[in-house]
Amino acid sequence: MPAPIRITDDMVAREFRLQRCRGSAVDAITNPIVRRCLELGASVRAARETTIDSNNHRDAKLRAANDLD
Repeated sequence: MPAPIRITDDMVAREFRLQRCRGSAVDAITNPIVRRCLELGASVRAARETTIDSNNHRDAKLRAANDLD
């Protein structure tokens, strides 16, 4: 079993922004219940991002041009 990913305050704040939550990220980080929910989302996102192939990444310029090659 792989080692669990350590969730930082930055990852929780990023998850707060990505989920488009209302209010302050600082309030969400300090509230234990909301923080736990955001930590779960951040851990799932971090695990998913580690499995994504970096060669399959398309930058914004290619996406804007709809260049799939």
